[in-house]
Amino acid sequence: MFQTITLENYSDAFLLQETCHQFPWSEKVFVDCLTEPYFCEHLLVDGKVTGYYVGLLAAVEATLMDIGIAEQARGQGHGRKLLERFIEQCESRKALDCWLEVRASNAAALHLYRSYEFELIETRKNYYPADSGREDALIMKKILA
Repeated sequence: MFQTITLENYSDAFLLQETCHQFPWSEKVFVDCLTEPYFCEHLLVDGKVTGYYVGLLAAVEATLMDIGIAEQARGQGHGRKLLERFIEQCESRKALDCWLEVRASNAAALHLYRSYEFELIETRKNYYPADSGREDALIMKKILA
């Protein structure tokens, strides 16, 4: 079940976000994404927050700002459900295309995005912080309309 993330229910999604990323967003940044033009939902499985996404709509372009799945729930199709839901929400908001960026080393995410016809547009060299310096970001796009 999907549920909109609000100021009243964001804490579990925020805590999950902290465990999903080596360099997570601050709580202030996460809370700032709970208002327009952002849209975000979490996935509840057995009443527990199992995953979330944060999207941004600017004019007719949507961006997947963040997505995360609880470690114990990975490999069970929840990322696919979240990505499908994000794309549905983009279409309902009349977006013409979706953008995202992903760490070059994130093979599971790259496989998922490619399976939904996201195409590589550009590589941003040394974009993300990493334990041993910096890591490239891959910018990907999916045309919706």
